[in-house]
Amino acid sequence: MAVTEATGRDDPDFSALPEGCIANVVSFTSPPDACRIASVSPVFKLACDSDVVWASFLPPDCRSMASQSASSMKELYFSLCDHPVLIYDGKMSLSLDRHSGKKCIMLSARALSITWGDTSRYWSWNHSPISRFAEVAELIRVCWLEIRGTISSCMLSPGTLYAAYLVFDASTSEGFELRPIEVGAGFGGAEVGKQERAAYVSRAMTARFGFQGRSPWFASAWLELCENGNFPKERRDGWSEIELGEFLTKDGEDGEVEMLFKETKGGNWKSGLVVEGIEIRPKDRK
Repeated sequence: MAVTEATGRDDPDFSALPEGCIANVVSFTSPPDACRIASVSPVFKLACDSDVVWASFLPPDCRSMASQSASSMKELYFSLCDHPVLIYDGKMSLSLDRHSGKKCIMLSARALSITWGDTSRYWSWNHSPISRFAEVAELIRVCWLEIRGTISSCMLSPGTLYAAYLVFDASTSEGFELRPIEVGAGFGGAEVGKQERAAYVSRAMTARFGFQGRSPWFASAWLELCENGNFPKERRDGWSEIELGEFLTKDGEDGEVEMLFKETKGGNWKSGLVVEGIEIRPKDRK
């Protein structure tokens, strides 16, 4: 009889809880969870849309931006997800990962160390209508290509697995056809060196790598490289990106993260590469 009575009881009505109590509980979840919970009832929606909830999802140093650019913490959160904010005199940008609220930082080309970048014979600095920054770097012609970036990990979210990406346009580039580029990212020079691996700006074949006279094994190996190699991916903003490497930030620890992209061994001349910058964002764990 006791069992029957227990199963016949109505489920508890959580909507009867004070709005502040609901908001405090939701603040321990995640942005996607808060959006889902908001659909439960009007009371839950009020609680889930509150500043208490969305302030907990924002990095602490971003919360003061609410009065400047948004009327609520929720509005600020999604504004930072969709519209990167320029910082450090326009040489970097800050945005948020929509799913986690973790910081995403992009270093502009001007914030990078580009070998011979200030020599007009080798590089030019131009405006691009699709860039968030005032200038992008366009490669005129070099045989020694080396791009490095550094950032203090305290600028990023702690306890987060990050990946760094070179953001560029290679639609008019030459000299990169199926040539390996050394890339890497990590704390300090030693760790970067351990993570160095090959990436490819272009899948195109040149006469040097042509199929004519090659064995079936060569053709098979080339096709496998094109399928599984580290090649660029198109972005929604009109640029392309290639992963340089990944690293983990730790709670309470600070250090300098180094990122590199270089081709200095082939001796071939390269041109036409347009560099917007290097973006550091949380690594997709899927």
